[in-house]
Amino acid sequence: MCFSATASFTAGITLSVLGIITLKQVPSRREFLLGTFPLLFAIQQFSEGLVWLTLGQASLKPINALVTYNFLFFATVIWPISCPLAIYLLETQAVKRKMSLGLAFIGLAFGIYLFGFVLIHGVDSAKFSGNLLYDLNFIPFYEGNKYLYLIVTAFPFLLASELRLKLFGAFVLLSFGISELFYKVTFVSVWCFFAAVLSAGLYFIVRGFKYRDIQVVGE
Repeated sequence: MCFSATASFTAGITLSVLGIITLKQVPSRREFLLGTFPLLFAIQQFSEGLVWLTLGQASLKPINALVTYNFLFFATVIWPISCPLAIYLLETQAVKRKMSLGLAFIGLAFGIYLFGFVLIHGVDSAKFSGNLLYDLNFIPFYEGNKYLYLIVTAFPFLLASELRLKLFGAFVLLSFGISELFYKVTFVSVWCFFAAVLSAGLYFIVRGFKYRDIQVVGE
């Protein structure tokens, strides 16, 4: 998490346990990708915990760089692709499936764009106002890209036919607003923290799925 190493590792352990339990609730392959989200967030939070532990230590700078890039790989590549793809796999309406798949391809291109600039320019992690700062302002149109990122990651959930997924998307949208309004400088780390917390709720969503012998509507 963005607040301390202890918080990050606590979140990582909690989400690891919850992630394993969530995967055991997955009723079919359609829900599998969504069911992996808590575990994926756990890995990301463990990475940020290591960022905290290695921050400002010259002898550990290579490790700090490695875990920083790992954290940002999740943020800039994994989530823009996985969020719309998870809804594509879950959705039963043909039009919404096609829209979600389209967003997944946009997410792929967007992820390559974002992480490409991260690799070319380089990013250092730093502590700012009690949070972790990953300064990505060097990315062209950075502020505007935040909203494209929001569309790619949150809109697929709002698009979904399943009400619980819509509610999840609404909370993601709310967390974006809070992060942008109150934690603008450390936005990347803080919003990932909120998203990690929200991913715990996916256990209840996955457990409630009753998809059986689904035939895609309209195809």
